[in-house]
Amino acid sequence: MSAPSCSGSRACHAISATVIDVVQALIRDRAIDGRVEVADLERMLSLVRRGTMSMDAAFLAQEERCRKDHSRPKGNVGARSNPFQRLMVRPFEHLLFGNPPPFPRPLLANYFTFIEQALEPERDAWEKVCRAVIQALLVVHGNNLTWDHFYSDQRALKTLGTALTRIARLLSTHDGARHWQEIMGRPLVDHPSATLEQVALVRQALLETQRGLNVA
Repeated sequence: MSAPSCSGSRACHAISATVIDVVQALIRDRAIDGRVEVADLERMLSLVRRGTMSMDAAFLAQEERCRKDHSRPKGNVGARSNPFQRLMVRPFEHLLFGNPPPFPRPLLANYFTFIEQALEPERDAWEKVCRAVIQALLVVHGNNLTWDHFYSDQRALKTLGTALTRIARLLSTHDGARHWQEIMGRPLVDHPSATLEQVALVRQALLETQRGLNVA
C-alpha cells in the first residue's frame, strides 16, 4: 500500500496513527494488571510530546512527501479550457479565497456573462490568442508549464490590458455602468446574489489592473 500524499486528508490520519501507536506501546509497557496510573499516563504523554524516534521518522517521511507534492507542476495547463476566462479573472483572483471569500466563486457566472456581452466580437479572437500562447509555452516548458507562466507572458498581458481597457471605457458610461451592475447583481439559483460591496471590489480590481498595465 502506497503512502498517503500530502494533499489528501489520509496523510494527517497516518501521522495520527503513528502517534497513537507510540502511546499504545508505552501504555502496554507500563501497565500493571492492565491498569495505568494517571500520573504515569501524563508522563507518557509528556514523552510523546517531546518526540520519539519512530515519530520523528514518520514526520520526516511525510515532510518529504509534502515537499514533492508541492514541487510538482500546478496542473496540466494544456488540458484546461477557457484560458481567456481565467485571464479575465486574474485581476481579482485573490478575492476568491478566504473563509468566507470576499467574492464567492459561484458569482463568477454573472461576471462571465458580462464579459461575453461586453467584449464581443473580439472575445473569440482573444480566446484564440490565449490558446496559441499556451501552445507556444508548452513547447518551451512542456509538462512543467503552470498558469503563472501564462499570466506573465507578454502576449497574455497585452491581451488582458486591451480587454480591460475596453471594459474600463464601458464602465465609464452611464449605460455601461448600469449594465455592469444589473448583470453582476443578478440572483443565482443556488447562491445569494452579489452585494454592492462585492461588485465594487471586483470593479476596483479590474480598473486598478487596467491602469497598472497601461503604465507598464
